[in-house]
Amino acid sequence: MTSFTVTKRKNKNSASWQYDVKHPSFKSGKKRKSGFKTKAEAIFAAQQLIRDLEDGNAIDDKTFKEYYVDWLVIKNKKHLSKRQYYWYERSIKLFEEHFGEGMLIKNITRTEYQKFLNNYGEGHTDETVRKVHGCLSRCLRDALYDGYLKKDPTYNAEVRGTKKSKEEATKFMTIKQYEKLIEYFKTRDEESYIFLFILAITGGRYSDAINMIDIDLNEQDGIIHLRGTKSINADRFVEVSQKDIKLIKSKLAKLPKRIDGKLFKLSHTAVSKSFNHAKKQTGIKDKHITPYALRHTHTSYLLSKGIPIEYISKRLGHYKISVTLDIYSHLLDEHKKEQGQRVRELFS
Repeated sequence: MTSFTVTKRKNKNSASWQYDVKHPSFKSGKKRKSGFKTKAEAIFAAQQLIRDLEDGNAIDDKTFKEYYVDWLVIKNKKHLSKRQYYWYERSIKLFEEHFGEGMLIKNITRTEYQKFLNNYGEGHTDETVRKVHGCLSRCLRDALYDGYLKKDPTYNAEVRGTKKSKEEATKFMTIKQYEKLIEYFKTRDEESYIFLFILAITGGRYSDAINMIDIDLNEQDGIIHLRGTKSINADRFVEVSQKDIKLIKSKLAKLPKRIDGKLFKLSHTAVSKSFNHAKKQTGIKDKHITPYALRHTHTSYLLSKGIPIEYISKRLGHYKISVTLDIYSHLLDEHKKEQGQRVRELFS
């Protein structure tokens, strides 16, 4: 049961008031605060704290690290791949280096959080900063909901790095190369090539497809369920041709079924090795083109066909459209020129 008392404190030069609020959620059983000029101020503050407790708002001064560690357990983040979980661990270490271990959640402001991102952005790419921001912001938004924060410190945060990423040309292949790879994947029956084929036709990430099970291939509706975990929109349903799903299922039927029900058990290395072999067989010599280029070129292909960016963003599993606009801004500029020419032709 919650209760409070208000008492007057005296010293030689002045007097002040303090409150003591008792609640089982406090580690010591109660919380004391002093320094109020009047009894009325102390009563009002105590009553406000009780209202916050009843509304489920912040009930104790908790460090962000404490909350974050508990949050990782509650959200089952340890079940993610080693690569994904690495970034959650890395992010809290970076946070501590900037703010210190004792940083209370309630003291994290938008200004200070932006300073943290700006500081980390020095010498890092946009993509790397975005990974750290993604890990921390998800936790902070939950802390906001739990009442530890009154405002979202990540709201409208600018995610920018000073280091340039690899040249865009190294992340993309031509549409012709993309189509050649897809045709090559179709000719192979090995697990890794089936996996690469799915990435190519969905624009999915490795983490999106590696946990797929049999029911994720819906041939009747032409839908592939990607069980992504990278963002709140990563778990999604992607439209593909029924013919492609039929081909995938026929190839998987030739492989031994796994006890855990998953369709694939492949490492990043195994996928990359098969991809490099496919590159060699299709005449792609650029060593910088990796399996991730399938995702980028898939996007480029859809844009070239006039598919709206809003749809593409959802298809890629981005948690907000601004991420898509940021990554593919140069492609959108090219597409804008093409659309502009089409408009001219309409009125010519």
